[in-house]
Amino acid sequence: METDRRYFLEGLFIIGFVAAVALFFVWLAGTGHRDDVLYRIHFAQSVSGLSKGDAVKFSGVDIGTVEAMAIDPVDPRRVQVDVKLRKDAPVKGDTKATLKLKGITGVAYIELEGGSANAKTLLATTSEGQIPEIPSEKSSLTTVIDELPKVVERFAALENQTKKILSDVGQTTSKIKEDPSVLLKGAKEKSEKSSPRNR
Repeated sequence: METDRRYFLEGLFIIGFVAAVALFFVWLAGTGHRDDVLYRIHFAQSVSGLSKGDAVKFSGVDIGTVEAMAIDPVDPRRVQVDVKLRKDAPVKGDTKATLKLKGITGVAYIELEGGSANAKTLLATTSEGQIPEIPSEKSSLTTVIDELPKVVERFAALENQTKKILSDVGQTTSKIKEDPSVLLKGAKEKSEKSSPRNR
């Protein structure tokens, strides 16, 4: 009985200790993000591949996460994305946000770039009570996708020209096969044009 009681107390102590450690880490994580700042970004493009909790990076360094996404209530052509960034994130008045893809997986994240050294922080230039808004730029990927129809059109025109040239070459080859003297006639005409009598 004494042994059972000792095992019970040891087990209870271990469970209590593990629970205390877990609570400590939860508290630590909460205090670490208490000073995070909420920013807003409006994208005039699809944010497909972006989800709540995805990374926000500044020149490749993680500085926050996506907090919420919704259709802009003022302009339904835009997507409103709220992000929580570390208080020390160098978000300036001239910082821009773009959507980027992680490799070829289709998973998106937000990349913040720019911000001159002398520019004021976006937080300092935003009125109290308002959410600071980071302007967005069209991503290079979207620009490429937008230009794709034009590129396809150019390739189609080039293909048509190539087909015409090959058709002309094929017709000329057929004529030479039927009458090889065509080559001699062409050479004779050239020599007559270049002969001194014709000058």
